[in-house]
Amino acid sequence: MTCSNNLALGNAQDTNFAPRVGFAYRFTPKLVARGGYGIFYGALGSIGYGPDIGNNYPFLYDLYYFNPDAAHPIAFPNGSLGTLETGLSAINFSPSQVDAEGLSLAGRQYNYITPYFEDYNIAIQWEVSPNQTFAVSYVGNQGHHQGEFAGTNNPTEILPPGLNPQNYVPFQDFARGSSYEATDGNTYYNALQPSFERRFSSGFTFLANYTWSHCRSDWRSPALSTTSGYRAPDLPGFGIKADYEYCDADVPNLFHFSGLYTLPIGNGQHFLHDSKGVVNQVIGGWKINWIMTLEDGMPFNIGCPIGTTADFGCNALLVPGQNIYGGPHNVNQWINPAAFANPAVATSVGQTNFAPLGGASTQAHGPGEHRLDFSLFKEFPVSESKRFEFRAEFFNLTNTPWFANPAYTDFTNTATFGQITSLRDGANDPREIQLALKFYF
Repeated sequence: MTCSNNLALGNAQDTNFAPRVGFAYRFTPKLVARGGYGIFYGALGSIGYGPDIGNNYPFLYDLYYFNPDAAHPIAFPNGSLGTLETGLSAINFSPSQVDAEGLSLAGRQYNYITPYFEDYNIAIQWEVSPNQTFAVSYVGNQGHHQGEFAGTNNPTEILPPGLNPQNYVPFQDFARGSSYEATDGNTYYNALQPSFERRFSSGFTFLANYTWSHCRSDWRSPALSTTSGYRAPDLPGFGIKADYEYCDADVPNLFHFSGLYTLPIGNGQHFLHDSKGVVNQVIGGWKINWIMTLEDGMPFNIGCPIGTTADFGCNALLVPGQNIYGGPHNVNQWINPAAFANPAVATSVGQTNFAPLGGASTQAHGPGEHRLDFSLFKEFPVSESKRFEFRAEFFNLTNTPWFANPAYTDFTNTATFGQITSLRDGANDPREIQLALKFYF
């Protein structure tokens, strides 16, 4: 333990430099290139309150007292009862009442490095015709020094099952895995994004874009991570870098197609172009628009149903020659149980073979989203400044559910492995039909 006269209880950077540059270049009147680069810094507030060192002993210590059953009040150590009248007056706040064994301490990296992202992109845009353009872009970013909470006072060597990890941590009188923030997480995202746009012409406009991307990271967001935790953050030669995996929101393929179309019916249109009066008011001027979304699912992790160490996590191994998505590949069995195997169990204390920890994490992706939102609308003019607008809107027109990732991941139980039991966006998944009439004046 080292004492410090730093009143701030830590050092922070005060020379952060965040340049941002961009360019645009026209090769021909119809072909242009654009690009940019920038650095963007985060802050302590970006992750909530973080580990509050004011919660550490001796500034804060919790004492718990429980009633023996629902029919009796709390009994304090001195024999008195915890009633509404006595409140906490019977509690002895003497230091002798504090059992400091197994204290969990919270902390943050003393020389704190400010988290930051490098964002960059380059795009080529081509005007195919006066009302149609095609573009292709590369978009990427890198996150550095992201705050992660692998904890402190963790085991530092592989232990066979059955041993007590508490006997092998650096400070045996303190709790394992105490809250500690260190700024050593990294993320990487790269994407190719082609798009084609038709500007409004002859009553028709649309935008189609596709993204092919991957995001990988050894950073686990303290608030958002849904894939897996760190297996052995303090194991020499392994650490958090060995848990480099797909990001929580990694979606390899994403396609959007949206548009607006004025139906060619009514006065001046291709069909029934001589319609007038009430007839034209009923059949003319109708428009439709839509947004179609087709995207892959998000990653998830298959752990080890049989523990292989006393102190570390474990990821299932992939079986060569087996298709991860083989079999029914539906809500009853999204992934193939034969594609996974349990690693061998550790056999000695401190073995240098990392095999018991298994293979890479986030081995599979869950179901994707397939959705079509559609609307039909028309305006009914009353005068030059007043009009009615009728809208019929259909959310998830095809009533296609967006299933969540599998709930059962024990591949030794083939009866339930890979089953999906819930929806990812349950409240908004079913088809919704909404009718509206607006009056503009």
